[in-house]
Amino acid sequence: MRRKALWALGIVACLAALGPVAYAASLQQLQQEEAQAQSQLANEQNSYNLTQSQINQTMNQIASLNQSLGNAQYQIGNTNQQIAMTTQQLNQTQALLNTTQAQLTATEQQLSATETTYHNTTVLLARTQKSLTEEGHLFAGQLQLIEERGSIGYLDVLLGAHSFSDFVSRMTLLGQIASAAANEVQVIHGEELQQAQEKQDLAKEATLLAATQSSLNQHQAMLQQARALLSREQQRSIYLHGEAVAEAQQVSTSLQQRQSLASQLQTQKAQLSQAMAALGSQIASIASQIQALVGQYNQGFLSRQALFNAMLPLVRPIAAQYNLSPALVIAVITEESGGNATIVSPTGAVGLMQLEPPTAAYIAQFTGINPNDLTNPQTNLIAGCWYLADMLKMFGQNLSLALSAYNAGPGSVQANGDRVVPGTWGYVNNIEALYNTYSQWLASGA
Repeated sequence: MRRKALWALGIVACLAALGPVAYAASLQQLQQEEAQAQSQLANEQNSYNLTQSQINQTMNQIASLNQSLGNAQYQIGNTNQQIAMTTQQLNQTQALLNTTQAQLTATEQQLSATETTYHNTTVLLARTQKSLTEEGHLFAGQLQLIEERGSIGYLDVLLGAHSFSDFVSRMTLLGQIASAAANEVQVIHGEELQQAQEKQDLAKEATLLAATQSSLNQHQAMLQQARALLSREQQRSIYLHGEAVAEAQQVSTSLQQRQSLASQLQTQKAQLSQAMAALGSQIASIASQIQALVGQYNQGFLSRQALFNAMLPLVRPIAAQYNLSPALVIAVITEESGGNATIVSPTGAVGLMQLEPPTAAYIAQFTGINPNDLTNPQTNLIAGCWYLADMLKMFGQNLSLALSAYNAGPGSVQANGDRVVPGTWGYVNNIEALYNTYSQWLASGA
């Protein structure tokens, strides 16, 4: 607020009867109690903040461990799938190897049978060729004798016939022999052709069998390599599976420990919250009593020094949290609200340091205050001190610019070229003068 509002309330009958000395003693005692409560609250607040930080850190660690556990379980699933695929490939390869081995055995048996048949046929061909050669030589010799002698007289020598009938008989036998020999020559010739064809077929089969044998050998070598590779992959998969399981167990154990720690910290946080709530209630009660005593003082207006003395125990610990002088904060309070914690301006600014709800809602995200509780002196002081410290930081600790920004908004100061907004000079000068006065009282302990 841009005013110097002061409290004006009458002294109640009981305080009038007690007199100024009893009032001063009561006020001093309440101020001491408030100072002690504020100090204890500050300690509890620090413990609460530390516990909250530990809880946040633990929750982050739990989230990280959950992610690690998920990754380990995902890796286990992949490893199991890889083991299953490797086992399936190994079984398929083994089945293929067995089938190929059976084919090779059957082919080798067929080759052996064919080689036996080829050997027997070769032996029979050799005997037939030998017999044919002998009979051919004999027949050729007989024909040569007939051709050389050229007369029947020589035939009886050839045939050994002693009579014509014997000759005819022998000639008939000779014809039969010649016919049989011709037939046998044709048979032998057919057998030679068949044997030649069989030789060609056997040669082809031998070539094919050799190629098949070579291919089978190569395939067996490849299968052995594949089997060795699959065995290594299976061992590696088992090793990776063991590592993943061990990591998952370790992460699970660590996660349980972190969750237990988080539970303990949450319990500690709840206890601190209860203690802080009790202290807050105590402080609010003391502040209410101080305001009642101050409002009833002297049946008139509260003096600035009385306001300063009443506000100091409440302001000092909160101002210290934001590295602010309590004299500066009380100077702002004097100018803004005159110390009235419940006053609301026409523009909606509330409480001791006259904060508007939208500004309080912005501050709440950094301080955790309830922006709807600005009539609470503690809440109002936390928000106002944070905002004042933020303005000082924004304008390089230049007090005049910070006060002008507190009153008119930082955008107005920036729009004015980082100079004090003309309409706020009176506000700035009043607070700076009060700040100097209050600093002297603070230094002297008055």
